[in-house]
Amino acid sequence: MWEYILYSLTVRRIVSAVDFTNFYALVWPILLEVIVFGFIMGELIEKYNPVITSRILAKHKRNHTVIIGFHHISERIIEFCIDNKKSFCIIEDNLELVEDLINTGYPVVVGDPTETTNLAFTNIKRAKEVFINSDDVRIAIICTEKIRKINEECPIFVRVFEDHVREYLKQPPLNAIPFSTSKWAMDGIREWTKNKTGKAIVIGRDNLTHRIAYHISLQPERDVYLFDDIHDGIEFKVNDQLHIINEFACFLSDLRVHVNVDEVTQVFICWKQDSEFDESLYLTSKINLRYPDIELFVRIFDEELIDLVEKYNAKTFSTSNNAFKMLQKVVAANSAIAPIKDD
Repeated sequence: MWEYILYSLTVRRIVSAVDFTNFYALVWPILLEVIVFGFIMGELIEKYNPVITSRILAKHKRNHTVIIGFHHISERIIEFCIDNKKSFCIIEDNLELVEDLINTGYPVVVGDPTETTNLAFTNIKRAKEVFINSDDVRIAIICTEKIRKINEECPIFVRVFEDHVREYLKQPPLNAIPFSTSKWAMDGIREWTKNKTGKAIVIGRDNLTHRIAYHISLQPERDVYLFDDIHDGIEFKVNDQLHIINEFACFLSDLRVHVNVDEVTQVFICWKQDSEFDESLYLTSKINLRYPDIELFVRIFDEELIDLVEKYNAKTFSTSNNAFKMLQKVVAANSAIAPIKDD
């Protein structure tokens, strides 16, 4: 009997085997590999794939907060939810940005948020609230429209810069609650630039950077030099006091080519990529060393870096930290990010 079992498994082979036996000995290992290692092992691996497991966790959420787009303010929302044990899930199409959340076991849907199937995996129909923090206006509009068709009641908070888009999102049947982190950040910027004189340098690429440059250019007898290596224009009407330089500036020599730094009184470094903090810190140190009378303002997102920047007599501002506090004032009392009241 043992020999028959070995023959059937092709572990042992009869010396005087006929053609059918030889064919069986050839085909059986192939079938075994396809069935066992192909289908069965494939299903087991897929079942325990962290990305798929995280998606399944999101699908079973109820009365939860849905976050679309992994942005700096999204990080603040997620941190608050985790610290206060609030139910949430997030959609992000860039796996690298949310890999840590997935590996930690939090509910994440990796994919295009405008796809209905991905929205379904967040159980958007049973969501308590939605925060859309995408930099793409198209994604913000499409997601808002699709979400409202699925869930007619949940508040939808949309981060968007353009005024006409905000007005559109406010109207029925969308009834979204749009907000602009750039506009909130400008409250502090206006105080720093109030009644100031002399030339100013603004370095960065996003809407906040452009808004700062435009605001300063409206002040009497102030020339502003905007260094933006990606865009060659801004959303605002350009005036004679606003000079746009389409170059990357991380050295003093890059600035001196276009402006007399001796006449500059304020410099705003507004890069928002974490990888560019080294350039921000280097430029801040050089300006402070060579031009100690210039007021320096540096945008950061990690509170731990404040001491490094302030060592060079620079003021720091974080749009995400300030925006999160402002957002807490807008949400309802039952929101996952509503301020925790002290007992």
